[in-house]
Amino acid sequence: MEDVIIKVKVPRSQLAFFVAIIESYEGLGVVRVTHRKETEAEIYTSAYVREILSQLFHNLRREGVLIRPLRAL
Repeated sequence: MEDVIIKVKVPRSQLAFFVAIIESYEGLGVVRVTHRKETEAEIYTSAYVREILSQLFHNLRREGVLIRPLRAL
């Protein structure tokens, strides 16, 4: 299975919530905050769940979480 790293930017006020959501789902991914000041993060996941993450990002945006991918899904 291919490993994937997805880079995102999330507002500081929503970062803890975002990390909790991603890491609470078994097998979805592991989040590493790479730049706290810039609130950028990397999600380590597999190609298998890429579409699931894309849908999750879409749903979170609809709920007001301002996720901005820095690298295309």
